[in-house]
Formats: sequence, C-alpha cells, structure tokens
Amino acid sequence: MAEHKTITLARHEAPVGTDLGSAKPILIEQMQHGPMVNLVDDFHGWLLDQTSALRERRHFSLDWDNLADELEAITADQRRQIRTQLTKLLLHLLKLKTQPDEVHLHGSWRASIREARNDIEDILEIAPGVFQGKTEEVLAKCYKRARAQASDATGLYIDAFDADCPWSFDQIIDPDFFPA
Repeated sequence: MAEHKTITLARHEAPVGTDLGSAKPILIEQMQHGPMVNLVDDFHGWLLDQTSALRERRHFSLDWDNLADELEAITADQRRQIRTQLTKLLLHLLKLKTQPDEVHLHGSWRASIREARNDIEDILEIAPGVFQGKTEEVLAKCYKRARAQASDATGLYIDAFDADCPWSFDQIIDPDFFPA
C-alpha cells in the first residue's frame, strides 16, 4: 500500500500534489502569522490570536464556530449575572418590607441592596440590551425566585409576600428607594 504524504492547511489536510486553490490564502497567513492557537490547549492564547485576526481582518485565521459559541456564552453569562443580582436585590427589598422590626439586620440588608444595584448598573453599562426587550418578564421570574427565598429566609409563609412584584424596575434600581 502506497503511503500518502499530507500537508496541513490551518485546519484541513490535503494530499501532496493536490491543487490547493483556495487554500493559498490560509498557507500564506499561516506562514506570516504562525499556526492557529488551539482553543482547548490554550484558551487565553486562542482569544488573543482571534482578537489579532479580527483586528487585522485576517478572516482565514478566524475560528468562526468557536468564536460564535464564545460570544453566545458571554451574553448568556451576562444574563445569568443580572438575574442573580436582581434576585438578590429583590430578596433584600422583600425582607426590608416584611420585617421592619428587624432593625439590627437592616444595615446588612441595605449594604446588600446597594451592592446588587451597583452590580446591575455595571452590567447595564456594558450590556444595555441584556434584557433583550424582556425586562418585565425577567423581573417577574426573578421576583418569583426572590419571594420563595424570602419565605425560606424569614420563616414567613409565602403568602406574606405579594404574589407579583410590587415595584417597577426603575424603582428597584433607584439608589434612594427602600421600602418602608
């Protein structure tokens, strides 16, 4: 059986002697910029390599599928972060509202509220479209979670908390708003 030698073209192999046609730009880029960094072996290096390829408009060097996956993962992470902070914020607002006599805890609850508001503000600064036009939907989902957590944390029956969020999103993120 004859042994076939191959050459590697960025991500594709072709038998020696094959007309490389459209592979020429890949070979030229690989000679100029070196081989592509593997995402699995060195994620940070891969990110830097992809950033460089984007800035230099070297579209043949881009790892299109993995870039798309990573961008989707970033947006999913931002949505998760804002839901987490919004739930935390609502939990402490509910505790303030339903336990006005627990004055000794109000300071830590207020600090937690301010921290969550700051985190939400930071996320919204870099990703103003994170809610994808579904602010009320996200708020309702986070309120439902916060309501259950507030019931667990306070020992109060879940019916002690409004079934629907009693505050608007603007009220919730207002740095001066604290329920009485």
